[in-house]
Amino acid sequence: MPPCKTRGIVVRSRDYTETSRLVNFLTPDSGLVKTLAKGALRPASPLRGKLELPNYGHLVYYPSRTSDLHVLAQFDLIEHFPRAVATLERSAFFHYLAELASAAAFGPELGGGLFQLLLHSLRRAEQLNALPQGRIWFEIRYLYLLGVLPPLAACAGCGGPMAGTVRFSPAESSWLCPKCAAGRETVAVEPGVIAAVRYIQDNRLERVMNLRLSPRQFRTIRGLLRYLVDSSVEKKLKSRQFLDQVVRP
Repeated sequence: MPPCKTRGIVVRSRDYTETSRLVNFLTPDSGLVKTLAKGALRPASPLRGKLELPNYGHLVYYPSRTSDLHVLAQFDLIEHFPRAVATLERSAFFHYLAELASAAAFGPELGGGLFQLLLHSLRRAEQLNALPQGRIWFEIRYLYLLGVLPPLAACAGCGGPMAGTVRFSPAESSWLCPKCAAGRETVAVEPGVIAAVRYIQDNRLERVMNLRLSPRQFRTIRGLLRYLVDSSVEKKLKSRQFLDQVVRP
């Protein structure tokens, strides 16, 4: 088969043999691409030193006829992001974003949006001075792309304005006013939290860095997003456990 050419962000890279590595890329047109980089650890290999998370570049690979593991032939750097891994906290943060994005990138429809979201975050690593707020910003957009967290424009039941205490229906992935929520399994979300979620949805990452939340608001938003992420991802996110240990609100 002829080789495939695309762009990709390294979202996972690990040794496979003494000379080869397994490398996963998040791409804009093919979602998650898993590759075997033969000979990448040899001193003279043109791939040596390039296949680290979260490097971004052009890749060429030969698609497999029998599995989802393809053979990487070439990877040329476009950008690398030293600020994203400058500290233990930042490294843990971006490893989590990479694992989260790749967990849902199984095709071009979702993969393109997740690729752009991760690349956007990496390019703004310099402005990321509040990791807990940055995590919420990313997770909200991630869940929106998956169709799990719709905009807070109006009640999904009656179309009316969202005032007072709003309720969220996890089963229907929708926001409901108290009247429409009657008889349904929902979670109550207080007005201050709703205002904060709306602000995060509507603003750039740089502005969200200055958002100040009370401990209670933080716990409520983090709890809601954690529940929705766990409901949307079919595997346990190992990087999140480490991130929770090194970065606390």
